[in-house]
Amino acid sequence: MKIANVRSIVAKLMLTGVAAAALMVANPAKAQAEVVVGVRAGYPARYGVVAERRPEFLRREAIVRHDEWVRAHRFDRRYGYR
Repeated sequence: MKIANVRSIVAKLMLTGVAAAALMVANPAKAQAEVVVGVRAGYPARYGVVAERRPEFLRREAIVRHDEWVRAHRFDRRYGYR
């Protein structure tokens, strides 16, 4: 190795060390900021209101109605006829 190459390597290492030291000294103080994030799912509860339970036959009727609608609006029929 030539002496010029060794000098340039040493100079680069010293420059890197000085730059790292300068960054450590110039490190800003930690900020004292606080952030609070709140997450709420759904609607706020209303006091004194009880959810109505649908009778079983109404739920079944709604399911049947939905299934009929899906069958009527399928896209695998030819030419869009029902």
